[in-house]
Order: sequence, then structure tokens, then C-alpha cells
Amino acid sequence: MTHQRKTILAALALLLLPGTAQAQKFVQAYSSISALNATFWIIQDAGFAKQEGLDTELVYIPSSSTVAQATLAGEVMISPANGQVIADVGLQGGDLVAMGGITNVVAFYIMATPEIKTIQDLRGKMVGVTRFGSSGDVGMRMFLTKYGLEPVKDVPMIQLGGLPEIASAMGKRTVHAAAFSQPLAYVAQQGGAHLLANLSKENIPFLHVGVTTTRKFIRERRAQAKAYLRAYGRAVHFMHTRKEESKAIIAKYTKIKDQGMIDGSLTYAYDFIEKVPLVKPAAFQVTLDDIAKKNPKAKAARPEQFFDNSLVQELLDEGFFVKLWGKNP
Repeated sequence: MTHQRKTILAALALLLLPGTAQAQKFVQAYSSISALNATFWIIQDAGFAKQEGLDTELVYIPSSSTVAQATLAGEVMISPANGQVIADVGLQGGDLVAMGGITNVVAFYIMATPEIKTIQDLRGKMVGVTRFGSSGDVGMRMFLTKYGLEPVKDVPMIQLGGLPEIASAMGKRTVHAAAFSQPLAYVAQQGGAHLLANLSKENIPFLHVGVTTTRKFIRERRAQAKAYLRAYGRAVHFMHTRKEESKAIIAKYTKIKDQGMIDGSLTYAYDFIEKVPLVKPAAFQVTLDDIAKKNPKAKAARPEQFFDNSLVQELLDEGFFVKLWGKNP
């Protein structure tokens, strides 16, 4: 049994202890050492889950595709799975849904080893991803396709587990490029990699990070799901208004000590994290169009099958975000 699995099961065991507030306790997870996961860290460490009456356990499960399976299995209640994973699971009859959109575009830096000068230099060179189906995998495939390179056929791809492992592999030249978020892009740079492309400039619609759960959870524990989204809103506000405390939390989870890199990570989060976490339909439509190339079921599917904006819309209607920010964010 892996350490990751033990952590999840240990957290689940707490739910069964006599006297535990079972109605409120649940496990949330984050899937990468990325500033895009900072809301999960802040919800936990700044006490917003507790403020909303929630007792959460935070675990780290590398890769969006892996954390989605834990969510589907009921081991995790809230996770940051991406749109590709949610759609793949949904087309197979699975019960995953995005109840919020943290990042609605592909948000990566493509880092490459020094000998890779242009995108075309990647032809025949190995690139690394955490897991097939992960946000980095999807982002890399979209990037390669846009520039006329067919993933796998023209550019071999290998799964390496996590961004730290990919950064290490690039330093050893085991792989020659990968999609990184901050602060791990900095780690790759320290190992000799350089920025080949900034995908923020490509503006590719994609649910890169979703507040992901199951429809069962929303149906049976709707009040807690809504409370979690309030905690999310407070975490994003905290990130923008209490910068030093936010940077301390980012430093804790990323293990980065370089102050400039921590500042860069916070800026990266500002650029991509939604203040009002509505899922944008276009973020799923692009995904469905891509899946349809191999899975005919995707052609008949609608983006609305894979997300539920009703809770965020309720918060909007109640004026939660305006009260939080003092204006319409």
C-alpha cells in the first residue's frame, strides 16, 4: 500500500471515530506543487474551512487524473481535477462534476532543455508529464498540436509522477521538455531549462483546475458544498489582500525559499485564479472537441453535463462576492 493511499485511508478512519462530527468532516486534496493549488492550501491553513463550519483534512495526491479517481471513489470529497479528466469520467458514466472553475484556460510554461531552441526541435525528443490525462499532459498535447506536432507519434511522452520528478529528469536530460506551473518552473530553470513558451499567451480555453466533486456530494451535502465555495472565495480574497501571509503558506507547501520565486508564484496565481469561480462552458467545449477525435460519445455531449454552476450562482445572487470585495470582482 502506498503512503498516499495510507494517508487517505487514515483520514477516512477519522470519520468513523465515535464523537467525530461526521456530518462536517471530509477530505480535500491538491494534485500538484503549483500556485494554482494555493486556494486549497489557504482554505486549510488560514482557517477558512473551519470558519465555514467545515472540518477538512488536506492530502496531496499527485496528478489530476489520480486525484479524480480518489474523488470518484469517495476517498476525497473536493479536489482540483481538470476538465479532460471530468469529461472522460462522465462519458464513461462516472459521477464527477466541477462545481467551480479555479482556472478556465491552460496555464503553463513550457520549459525545455538548452538544446531545444524552437518548438520544432521537440520532434523525436521525449517530453515528460505527471500522468496521462493530467492538466500538464493535456496542455502539452494542445500546445504540440497547435504547432503541427502530433503527440506521441512526433513527440514521445512519458509519465513521471509529479512535477518535482519531471524537473529532476530534465536536469538529467531524461526528458527534454515539459509543462510547468510556478514555482516548479523555477526549479527546472535552476537545473538548466529555459522558457520555450508561455501558454498564457496562447489563451487556450480549458478547465485547468476545477473545484471538483461528485453530483452525489452536491445532492446529499449541498450546504457543505456551498460552504466550501464560500471558503474558496475568502481564500482568493486573502491571497490578494494579505500577501505576506499568502506567500508564507505558498512557501510552506512548495518548499521554495527564494523570495523572488515566491513573489512570482503569487503573481502567477493572480493571473489565472478566478475570483468568482464560475466554470466557463468554452473550457469544456474545447475538451469535448478533442475527445471526440477518439470517442464518438463526445460529439453528442454538451459542456453543461460536466459542471454545475448553481452554487456559485447562488452566492452571486446573495451578493457574497460583492460584500467580500466591496465591489463587483
